Amino acid sequence: MSPSQTITVVIVDDHVIVREGLRTLFSDEETINIVGEARDAEDALSLIEKASPDVVLMDVALPGMSGIEAAAKLQENNSPARVVLLTSTLGDDLRLQQAIDAGVMGYLLKDVSKDELLWSIRSAHQGAPVFHPAVQKQLLRRASGERLPHEDLTPRELDILMEIAGGKSNKAIAYGLNLTEGTVKGYVSVVLSKLGVDDRTQAALYAVKHGLGVD
Repeated sequence: MSPSQTITVVIVDDHVIVREGLRTLFSDEETINIVGEARDAEDALSLIEKASPDVVLMDVALPGMSGIEAAAKLQENNSPARVVLLTSTLGDDLRLQQAIDAGVMGYLLKDVSKDELLWSIRSAHQGAPVFHPAVQKQLLRRASGERLPHEDLTPRELDILMEIAGGKSNKAIAYGLNLTEGTVKGYVSVVLSKLGVDDRTQAALYAVKHGLGVD
């Protein structure tokens, strides 16, 4: 790409302050041209069809259709737009695989710096995948066949972990899942053991770190 070549970009995020922040971030970049913004995936798909941007910066967690689902729709429609997903949390293996299957060109955490984001946009425009280092590490781990502790939890145990991450007590979890408090206490003990952590706080931190039930 020529240094003077302008890249057209569409921003998709349901938070006004994020869209304004990104627009301000690129305001002094002569090679980045924001050609539209959308607050949800439905509006984004319509906008992208009309504006034909080179790159789409899109949040993963959107109201209604997710950013990953929107990227899959663009892939189905053979859109030439390169999708770079932005997210507050890394997410689990399933979400990463869905993003890759949807043909995204990038997957970045929102703590990315301006220079890193600009480099990512330019790389994606050239067809070079850009993934946050933590995402790369997770993908490499998957390729090696290594399993994380939470992957051995049963669906019910995973439910319990997500409730713990939400700060709920055993009594509240029991009420929400229609279980006895004693049953929940047993599940919590099993979850802590499988994760290799000592208490609920560590379990909650584990869940947040791995994007379990947190967007």
